[in-house]
This record gives sequence, structure tokens and C-alpha cells, in this order.
Amino acid sequence: MLKQMKDSVNVQLRDQQVSFRMDRSCTNQITTLRIIVEQSIRWDSSLYINFIYYEKAFASVDKRNLRNLLRHYGVLEKIINIIRKSHDGVNKNTFT
Repeated sequence: MLKQMKDSVNVQLRDQQVSFRMDRSCTNQITTLRIIVEQSIRWDSSLYINFIYYEKAFASVDKRNLRNLLRHYGVLEKIINIIRKSHDGVNKNTFT
């Protein structure tokens, strides 16, 4: 199931998208950021960096929109239903 989802989504993603992808680690991203900062200092140029608190960002994702996006990226309906049921289970357990 995971392989099918990865295959469906990976062909749609830009090369710059690195989160949760094979052979793209956090260490590589930190190294890249460090190089960019060092070059900015060396070139005496302005640099603006924005960090997003992803825990809050993902908690606010509308589940219906998520399912629509998965469909858009070609994920099988069977897998989308499994994800929907897991979200429904989490919501029920959260409020009981």
C-alpha cells in the first residue's frame, strides 16, 4: 500500500520537495541550509529564511481536501478509504 502511494505521488512532486522521500534526509537539508547561509554572508547579501511549525500545519489539514488531493495524485480509492477509516477512528477515540 505504501509503495503504491509513494509511486503515485513521487512522479507528481517537484525535485525540491524532500520531506518523507527516499534518499533525502534531514541532514542533507541542514547542510544545504548551512551552505546557503555561508554564501549569503560571504557575498554580503540579504537572506530571509522562514520555518514552519509542521505539527500545527498538519493538524489543521481538512481531511476531505486531503482525500481529494490523494485522488488527484492517482492514489487508489481502496487506500484512500483505509486512510479515511483511520482518521475516523482517531476522531472517535479523541472525543470519547
